[in-house]
Amino acid sequence: MAGALIVMAAGGVFTWLQYKKISGYITEQVSGKAAKKLGRQIKLGQVSFSLLDGVVITDTCVSRRPDFSKGMFFCADRVMIRPSITALLRNKVYFSKIVLEKPVLKVREQDGAWDFADLLALLPETSKGLYLTWNASELTMKDAVLEADLQSSGLSFALEDASLTLGHYSAFGGNYGLETAGTVKSAVKSKLLSADVKIDAEANFDYTGLASTKGRFTAANASYGAISLDNLEADWSFFNLLKPLAEKNYSINVTAGRLLVPGRENSGRDSVAKGLALFSAAMGKPTPKIQDIEMSSLKAAFRLDDSVLSVNKIALRTNFMNLDAGISIDGPAGKADAELEADIGTNKLQMSASGPIANPEIKPLLSSTLSGKFKASLAGIEQWLLKLFPVTGEKNV
Repeated sequence: MAGALIVMAAGGVFTWLQYKKISGYITEQVSGKAAKKLGRQIKLGQVSFSLLDGVVITDTCVSRRPDFSKGMFFCADRVMIRPSITALLRNKVYFSKIVLEKPVLKVREQDGAWDFADLLALLPETSKGLYLTWNASELTMKDAVLEADLQSSGLSFALEDASLTLGHYSAFGGNYGLETAGTVKSAVKSKLLSADVKIDAEANFDYTGLASTKGRFTAANASYGAISLDNLEADWSFFNLLKPLAEKNYSINVTAGRLLVPGRENSGRDSVAKGLALFSAAMGKPTPKIQDIEMSSLKAAFRLDDSVLSVNKIALRTNFMNLDAGISIDGPAGKADAELEADIGTNKLQMSASGPIANPEIKPLLSSTLSGKFKASLAGIEQWLLKLFPVTGEKNV
């Protein structure tokens, strides 16, 4: 028993000495060599250490180049860096957890260049990629504020009240899990955009890059000017990302509910009116007039498998039209199939198109003018999909 206590005490003393050594090393490297190398000012508050939290640094700030007179780039109330004790006992440095409390990060883009490119100089040089050599098991941000100013586009985005946890699951590969949530805010064309968002994702890297990813994105209480959306959910799975297109396997499922577009939002109302006019003409009925646009639900599923593209299970329910539709493009065969059912009031329309991508057969028979309009609409959708995924072997269809 006494021997075990002596071993535990010796291990504790050794770990304490290693923590103290790491604390001094971090202080020297960050406040001295790193600041000089980057050409930025770095401020550190108190540096302490404990067996529970690891190295604790308060009031950490990094300036924009060259000093704080140009503004703040990053600040955090507390930074906790906890080395792995088992690694320390082997005289190696591996971080079991890094925690940033109340961090504020402000990044800027101008002419395609970001203002944090110089910070990459601090990363260790490796031919394997940072995603494979990352030596922290978990990175956590609490009560974070992340701001991005895209000067090239004139847009700015902020993620407020944010939480983030990035987990690295493998010491020998790039297997990561990400959980983040917060409130996104921006101003687009003089209108405020806001939404509560959440992402839960997994990503797997190999030596050449991202190989696969799957996850879920949700948004709630979204608004853009007078437009509001109660909820949006999207889940995805992307496999064989680094393989040829014929071997890629993608899927995305989207659902949304309770969208309201007031009639004074003219651009949205005008776009809907054009689509209604085309459907109404095919029915031989006058186009109904709409004011407010209300969508109770939307569902859609996207698939890419064996060079076959499909956007199916589209189900749209609104106050002016119910629509069920789908489209499939068989790249190797050069064929496409599409179908839709639309209810506008008491009027109903059923249509289908099948055959060669360039000239599908539309049923039922319509006038040459209406048939041409539907073919043009279908061709526009196909071209957009095939530019993203050229399953026919042509990059520009």
